[in-house]
Amino acid sequence: MPEIFEVVLWCAALATWLMLLFALVSKTLKQLSKSIRRAIEEAFKPDLK
Repeated sequence: MPEIFEVVLWCAALATWLMLLFALVSKTLKQLSKSIRRAIEEAFKPDLK
């Protein structure tokens, strides 16, 4: 029985770390996509004179 509890605790710890990792990656990718979008908009901005 204690083996099952140990496995459940390991799974919970792994799930916690994966959620933190995915949150960090998501935040980083969102910032990266914003900067890429700004660079593309600046590069292809029509020249209105």
